[in-house]
Amino acid sequence: MSGLPFPPLLHLRPAEKVTLAYLAASTVLVVVGRRRVPGARRVLAGYTVTAAAVAVCAYAQPRSSSRALFRTRAVLPLACTGWLFPASGRQALALYGRLLDNEMLVWERRAFGCHPNLACDKIAWRALNEALTVAYSSYYLYFAVPPFHLARTGRDRDLERYVLAICLAQYCCFLGFAVLPLAGPIAALRASFDPPRLTGYLAVPAQTWLMDRADPPGTCFPSSHVAGAWAATLTALPVLPRPAARTMAAVTTALTVSVVHCRYHYVVDAVAGLAIAALAHRAAPRLLRGGSAA
Repeated sequence: MSGLPFPPLLHLRPAEKVTLAYLAASTVLVVVGRRRVPGARRVLAGYTVTAAAVAVCAYAQPRSSSRALFRTRAVLPLACTGWLFPASGRQALALYGRLLDNEMLVWERRAFGCHPNLACDKIAWRALNEALTVAYSSYYLYFAVPPFHLARTGRDRDLERYVLAICLAQYCCFLGFAVLPLAGPIAALRASFDPPRLTGYLAVPAQTWLMDRADPPGTCFPSSHVAGAWAATLTALPVLPRPAARTMAAVTTALTVSVVHCRYHYVVDAVAGLAIAALAHRAAPRLLRGGSAA
């Protein structure tokens, strides 16, 4: 029907559609595997609240002249990835009910003839550990600094593309956790590492403390760090000042090395993360062309 005198009740942007699609797929996954997912009801309740928040913001923003609400809506899908990540660890058990690191170690030995994470022990120098941990920890800035810059400079379309690319990468990873749930080498190879724990100065103990408390088992494959960081970098490079773009690319490269060196991911996790980042970077502009900013 055309020529209606009022706008549609709800006009969703691509990042909102991707977020709601992920929540729908995850809901099905958790419901099907509810006997294997710890706290399945709480996970589903969290998904419901998140979907409601996205829908309410999408409904309210076009009916308001508030610039703050406009920007809140723009970055809300990106914020959702932060609080959906812990739930993805519980969701990772939906299909198998256990972690598959033993199978991964057997495959890795056959593929490489060794475990690459253990090979990194030969260069586990304190200064290098610290530098690579700083690169690993810089990941969290990707969710704040470029979005703030793009919002402050009024580059709304670039901000929308940046948010969409990261959301695509993150949600693909979150679903991938359930396909191949892994605790990661830091747990599976714990008895084989020499030294048993990496040493550093400030960043290493701080990141170790954070990972011990906030990194849910099962969220290893694909590497959401690598996927999210490269999706962000590839999208931001054309729109950031050249010095900032070069710095971001260098840090992201170091981050990719750090996920293996710091024992958080297997090599295959990083490779899968790179592939997802490339796909997300290519898909984001196409999805944007299929919709329009509200």
